[in-house]
Amino acid sequence: MSVVYTVYINGREYRVERSEEDTLLINGKPFDAERYVVNDGVMYRFNRKSYATYAVPTSDDEPQYHVTVNGKGMSVELEDEKTALMKSFQIGKATQLQSATVRSPMPGKITRIMVTEGELIEAGQGVIILEAMKMENEIKAPSAGIVKAIRVKEADAVEKNTVLIDIS
Repeated sequence: MSVVYTVYINGREYRVERSEEDTLLINGKPFDAERYVVNDGVMYRFNRKSYATYAVPTSDDEPQYHVTVNGKGMSVELEDEKTALMKSFQIGKATQLQSATVRSPMPGKITRIMVTEGELIEAGQGVIILEAMKMENEIKAPSAGIVKAIRVKEADAVEKNTVLIDIS
């Protein structure tokens, strides 16, 4: 599972994603990245260029920092996926988070689970592939929220109305 942040640097927005394989994507563009802790800061190498960085938190309750990169100061704010989603709901960009249960609409076999526990999902997002009568059916989330529990495993046989996923 990759980790995604929205990073605001001096008011500009960047999407930063780090995969399990330690691949770094910034606004969809891959970067070769290395990180080294040195003295009071961190040395980063992006695409073979080195940057000495120092970060000082500027807020106790918000992930905001004053960051110095090679001597140049800047304001940086981090938002993880959950914070970004919650923020979008607060300003009316999407529907509210709701508790929901995803149930099997028919008997079948679970062939693929497309989400993980703790993942933020959107209403209508595919969460499970259910094979029934030799056809694969994508089961979608009825509402936006966080996957609280996955109650089945791949290859499980399920009956109609079996609880597959709990969303909170």
